[in-house]
Amino acid sequence: MAMIPNILLDALIFSNLLALMAVGLTLTYITLKVPNFSHGDFVTFGVYVSYSLYVFMKVNPYFSLPVAFLISGLVAVLMYFLVFLPLSKRGTSIVGLMIASIAVEIILRCSIHIYSSICEKISKKSFHVFSTVRTDFFVDLGTIRVPGIFFVSFILIILLLVFLHLFLTKTKTGISMRACVENPHLARVFGVNVERMYALAWFLAGGLAGIAGTLLPYRIPCDPEIGWLFCLKIFAATILGGFTNIYGAFLGSYLIGMAETLVSYYLAAPPFNISPAFRPAIPFVILILTLLFIPKGLTSLRIPRREME
Repeated sequence: MAMIPNILLDALIFSNLLALMAVGLTLTYITLKVPNFSHGDFVTFGVYVSYSLYVFMKVNPYFSLPVAFLISGLVAVLMYFLVFLPLSKRGTSIVGLMIASIAVEIILRCSIHIYSSICEKISKKSFHVFSTVRTDFFVDLGTIRVPGIFFVSFILIILLLVFLHLFLTKTKTGISMRACVENPHLARVFGVNVERMYALAWFLAGGLAGIAGTLLPYRIPCDPEIGWLFCLKIFAATILGGFTNIYGAFLGSYLIGMAETLVSYYLAAPPFNISPAFRPAIPFVILILTLLFIPKGLTSLRIPRREME
């Protein structure tokens, strides 16, 4: 029983990080309607930006959040203008764009491997497997020691929710972005630069993934493959919440994050004593069930209202 608060903390932290990643994936999908398999590498860029600043300049990873947001966002925009926008203008099918995103993912992942090898030779420190847990702070709440990543990730999630709501409903740019998503042809008629709005969405998507990447080494050891490993978990969260619904991405992330952490914990404990090796399969079981029974995600469900008597 003493372990339960720690397990819940771990589940909430994991869910917070997954939400930061999933919202970005949804933003890229609602623009070009293509599942972007390179999104996980935007997370990896955030990991390596913050770790590089920590190793070479002794910058605490928390203070590198803005830099990781900027660089990962710029990488995402660069991929949009160099690859996805030209292919989209040529009328490339969704399947073609999806294959292109896989190709981009492999290129980015290999680039990070090369970068890691170069940095290892320069710094004489490991860049292929590392964590930054030792740089975190802790707050003692009674008998529970709460890591700083818990507070930081929750603050970021709250700020993100407030920002997205105000940006998409109260600002001219946000309303224009929504118009481009809902009807790009009509938006062009009213003078909206659709490509610019899409580029902004990709920048925000990459930036949010970079923020999640900065925080990820506080939780688990990271390497150049970490973004790819998280990519399919991100897809599971976004599909569960509804692939085109930003707020659904939050819902799906918390359901996937809590389920993966808590189910694996209880099944590994007595009387089940099942090996935790099955943990990575949990999000995909949920993903398959979602595609079978609610393919448009939880946000597509309509709860019938009880008629007033």
